[in-house]
Amino acid sequence: MRAHDLAWVLWVATVSIVVGALVLGLANRPEVPLYEVTSTIIAPTFATLGASIVYRRPGNVMGWIFLAVGVLGGVQMFSGQYATVALAPDGPTLPGGALAAWFALLVQNWVGGCILFLVLLFPDGKLLSRRWRLLAWPMGTFIAVSLVISAVSPGPLTEFPSASNPLGIEGATLPEPMLAVGELVGAVCVVAVILSMILRFYFSRGEERLQLKWFTYATTVGISTPLLLSSLAPAAFEVLGRLLWTLGFLSIPVSAGVAILKYRLYDIDRIINRTLVYAPLTAMLVALYVGGVVGLQYAFRALTGSGSQLAIVASTLLIAALFNPMRRRVQNFIDHLFYRRQYDAAKTLEAFSAKLRDETDLEQLNADLLSTVRETMQPEHVSLWLCPDAGPKSDPAD
Repeated sequence: MRAHDLAWVLWVATVSIVVGALVLGLANRPEVPLYEVTSTIIAPTFATLGASIVYRRPGNVMGWIFLAVGVLGGVQMFSGQYATVALAPDGPTLPGGALAAWFALLVQNWVGGCILFLVLLFPDGKLLSRRWRLLAWPMGTFIAVSLVISAVSPGPLTEFPSASNPLGIEGATLPEPMLAVGELVGAVCVVAVILSMILRFYFSRGEERLQLKWFTYATTVGISTPLLLSSLAPAAFEVLGRLLWTLGFLSIPVSAGVAILKYRLYDIDRIINRTLVYAPLTAMLVALYVGGVVGLQYAFRALTGSGSQLAIVASTLLIAALFNPMRRRVQNFIDHLFYRRQYDAAKTLEAFSAKLRDETDLEQLNADLLSTVRETMQPEHVSLWLCPDAGPKSDPAD
């Protein structure tokens, strides 16, 4: 069987397993919650991206890593749903509930290990250099040992407290100091993987840098959004938290797919720029709006003894009037801070265009053009050759 055929077989298996998990969810309750429906998108998305990369970039190991995450995610979801149904006190009688719960938690840890290697090897499936093998091999060994220890640790299962580990070995529980050391080593692995991506971005050029920008931008926005919402607006997080976490995890395969398959890759700088502009602009406008409404309502109550809808109208008009001036100021600040070279080049071209309309001296225009090219393009050498005027053409009929 060829590689891309195997990849699509694994994709079909992933989708089938996820559908089976949904059927099991319906067996335990009349309706499957919305967050579980959205969560089922994650595993097929990883598998779809993996199969696409294997088909179009067969030499890139990233495709197989994404496929592994997709298959394992589907298996974890099916095992978890099976365990939920089998261990429910009023559910149907199904054998092996504790074993399914144990397997679901074990596969969940496998997925975490695959994600670490996904980030470490992105985007070309290779380490940053041979020296990074000193990280990759110990990290793989640590993940394998952690999986074995969690597989044989006795006692209740974390997410299924009614079930105990069916394969637990008495005396296999590690003491607290060793568990603390294990957590510390795990944190070091995560930090080292992030450091690897930072160094890869620092030394990257051209297309690889754009790939890393896509991946970093999307995952940062996707993961940080639910974290910020949970801190700033807990009530809204209660309603949207599950959906936002689903979208956050989806940002990993989607952004990687855009980067590896190179679809609209060169739009990333514009997207980052717009995000840096409109995120603080939105926060400032919301603060002004809320502050305006509260302040005006307080003033109306002090003057008339009751509130007024004029506070909302006045605040809305104020926001509409301030939107464009504030947007321009934030845009200029972001350009100065993060895009200084492009900002200076744009200003130089704008000044040259204004001078071009009024300049009549050809020698001066020649000098201005060469100066503008040097400032914006920064070539090693620049010169301008003007074709001499050959005079009026003679009529062939003469």
